[in-house]
Amino acid sequence: MGLIRELMFFGLAVLRGMLILVIYDGIRIFRRVLPHGVWSVALEDVLYWFLSALLVFQLIYRENDGALRGYALAAVAVGMFVYHQTVSTWLVEHIAWILNGCLGIICRPVQAVGGKFCKFVRLLYRFCKKKLKNGFREFIIILFS
Repeated sequence: MGLIRELMFFGLAVLRGMLILVIYDGIRIFRRVLPHGVWSVALEDVLYWFLSALLVFQLIYRENDGALRGYALAAVAVGMFVYHQTVSTWLVEHIAWILNGCLGIICRPVQAVGGKFCKFVRLLYRFCKKKLKNGFREFIIILFS
């Protein structure tokens, strides 16, 4: 019975390692679809490592009564390695490609309409500014005449 429990714990640790890399792949996809600066990447990485540590701690605490075993950490690493070597790269490339395509389809009309809207707002602003300026002058002239 003890050996089966340890094997189940090992399997759960392998799955947890895969889950940790799935989360990181989500971050990688997000970075490919919406590129951003160094500080946001650093913040994402810190949050990722905090979440990873929390997931490993939760696994060890819940399934192994808090006893840290070397084979548990090795199993997490094995899960990460297997996932990375099998589907990780393919998954990130294809999902990012699909999302970039969808984003391009959505953004083109929005940019076209947004550009026209911004041009309209600029023209309206200039018109109002000119009218207000002339109206203010007339108001001052009438007020002090």
